[in-house]
Amino acid sequence: MKIIVANWKMNGDIDLCDKIINSLKSAIYPESIIICPPSPLLFMFREVKFKYGAQNCSTNLKGAFTGEISPSLLKSIGCSYVIIGHSERRNLFCESNDYIFQKFKLILELDLIPIVCIGEKINERSYYKEVLEEQLKYFIKHGDLNKVIFAYEPVWSIGTGIIPNLDDILEVTSFIKMQTQSKVLYGGSVNKKNATEILNIASIDGALVGGASLDPNEFYEIIKISEKIK
Repeated sequence: MKIIVANWKMNGDIDLCDKIINSLKSAIYPESIIICPPSPLLFMFREVKFKYGAQNCSTNLKGAFTGEISPSLLKSIGCSYVIIGHSERRNLFCESNDYIFQKFKLILELDLIPIVCIGEKINERSYYKEVLEEQLKYFIKHGDLNKVIFAYEPVWSIGTGIIPNLDDILEVTSFIKMQTQSKVLYGGSVNKKNATEILNIASIDGALVGGASLDPNEFYEIIKISEKIK
């Protein structure tokens, strides 16, 4: 089964957690489902069969860093994954490639799995390889990336409903796999209408789902689609 990651961003509440948990009780491959809610809601998923993770973490394990979230604390409450490098973190919070890499190293040291988001802006499409190579070089120099998941998210597609054509997705994600030998997800306006086409792309190991993951019915439809694809 393909890996399906839900990124709720700064959305959701306890009621949504209950609805998602109930809707996924009949999932065939719960170990391939990863829910990433806002950190205050992580406790809701401690007894579920599927996996859960955080949307971000600190570059430090502890200390006087008000408002930050320690990756060691995330591990202690059962998180298996941490999303880092999302374009919203890069653009809104000015996170650099080097800063993201500092998180990456801590996450791996704690035996958590990083989901590293990479992608180009609309004005960078013509030279996307250079953009992605610059983002990837920090991680490639680390060496073994077998446990790392990369999520390709063209920045111009996130939340817009516009996705690249399938050949473009195949080309870019194949390039990422060639560079990293890692699993690669596609993210950017994934929904139940386009999930079949996207998940059938040979170089795609799954999807990072944003807005559609906030609708329990639609998210479960995406899960059911993924269960049919080997």
